[in-house]
Amino acid sequence: MQNLQFIKSLTPDGSSSSLSVTNCFSAQYDTYAVTYHITTDSGSPKDVSLRLISSADAIITNTNYDYAYYDMGTSGLTENRAVDQNGFTGILNATDFPPEGATGIFYVYKPFSSSHNTHLIAQSANRHNGSTNGYKALGILKETTSITGINIFISSTNPTNESNISVYGVLA
Repeated sequence: MQNLQFIKSLTPDGSSSSLSVTNCFSAQYDTYAVTYHITTDSGSPKDVSLRLISSADAIITNTNYDYAYYDMGTSGLTENRAVDQNGFTGILNATDFPPEGATGIFYVYKPFSSSHNTHLIAQSANRHNGSTNGYKALGILKETTSITGINIFISSTNPTNESNISVYGVLA
């Protein structure tokens, strides 16, 4: 079993489609666990996406993100992958109105190191429009930038105040 050290959490107020958790990664841990539950004010499913925040407090939007995920739904297994993207699009599953939504955990490896690429793995489950799906995902930011935070975003809609994000350091 993992030993986790709570670092910080965020509950949105529903006024923005973008949620940033800043200054949560440091040299103290090599691995971080991020748990989340995201619901939205939209009745149609929307992808929950992720970008990383540099030590200069800038959201990284260049095309150095590669990712892949399996969407394991009631209609079968779908594989999605992309290279040279400006974020991890849809890597955290899809969401809609409460009480449905996307819930999961992702691990970020060596984000603070400026001599390593930042890797992540994720797993999640969601329920939207009465369908249930599971996701397994992995991603890499192909640059050696010191990462200090995350930015979760949903296009053209806002996460509700029933959403939450928590960041933990993983003790070795």
